[in-house]
Amino acid sequence: MLKITFIISTWICATLSLAPREDLIKTLKFKPDRMTKTSILREHDNLNDDFHQPNSQLELTQLAYITPWNRGGYDLAEKTAHKLTHVSPVWFQARPSQIDGVLNTCKIEGMHEIKRDWLESLREKNEKIKIVPRIIFDEWSSEQMKAFLMDAQTAKRCFEDIANFYSRNQLDGAVVELYMQALISIQSLQIKSVIIESLHDLKKSFRKLHMQVIYTVPAPLEWDNQPNNLITPGEYRKLTDAADFVQIMTYDYRGNKPAGVAPYDWFESCIFYLGGGTKTLAGLNFYGYEFSKGKVDAITFDRYLKVLKSDKTTLSFDENSMEHKLKTPTSVIYYPSLTSLELRINMAHRYDVGIAIWDYGQGLNHFTNLLI
Repeated sequence: MLKITFIISTWICATLSLAPREDLIKTLKFKPDRMTKTSILREHDNLNDDFHQPNSQLELTQLAYITPWNRGGYDLAEKTAHKLTHVSPVWFQARPSQIDGVLNTCKIEGMHEIKRDWLESLREKNEKIKIVPRIIFDEWSSEQMKAFLMDAQTAKRCFEDIANFYSRNQLDGAVVELYMQALISIQSLQIKSVIIESLHDLKKSFRKLHMQVIYTVPAPLEWDNQPNNLITPGEYRKLTDAADFVQIMTYDYRGNKPAGVAPYDWFESCIFYLGGGTKTLAGLNFYGYEFSKGKVDAITFDRYLKVLKSDKTTLSFDENSMEHKLKTPTSVIYYPSLTSLELRINMAHRYDVGIAIWDYGQGLNHFTNLLI
């Protein structure tokens, strides 16, 4: 019955996206043929508020991740703070803390990354913005992670330490990466219900201090739109009950041939399969992939612009993935364009979901012109 239901759901989803595809493109401001090598090189640094609707009744959550290794994101976030509802600097790690070899709590690392002047500047530009730094559960062995999840008191101490730390630093909440990290550490899907139960406890620690909590989950579907069982619709609903928002990592598509970073139908199917809703954030990539000689490399704006300037490259629109691709003599590059991003943001509007951008410093500045 589950398999039949999923096949029907996939067919419905494919019908929703494939049937009106020409209509979807007709409604775009940035149609595929408007994106040329010349126009991108000329306009990529231009910022404007053409899509921004400060008095709109449409409440779309727009979160931007800022990473210390792509520092241009800090400056861009300041310039566009009025368009963002949430900013998540990628600063902190939660690592195991032991006393006499016994797991006792977790220790928080990364405090040296905090940029207080920058935080103050963001709030001056947008008094409603939520600062929700990411914290990732990092460097946990399988045994440590099992002990952590199975011992409610140890987990509670850790969660309260994290919540108190965020509160002391006058932050508005956190993006917490624990779900997938626990699955990777333990290497078992049987632990999923225990992870979700722990995340319910974590929410309580944050809620007591009037802070938001956002969780991240992997994309639920394989390249062929079949469930990967990393998270099911039922588990996702339970997780949304334990969070203010849950971000689906709708990027890093892995197919049997180069097909983009987040092919449109797969992107939509992931959202449709889990159910969407106002607590859902769809992951939106500001980076690209370069496919060459059997290997795949992630690329950011600097590499893309350099290759774009070459006379030996050709830019075209892949109608299957609904992404622009750049052909070089030795590789194929899929990198976001105003067209591909506008299509996916419009889709988010239709499903009543927000967006979470990874990451702000990897893209072309004019990508942010699409934010409402």
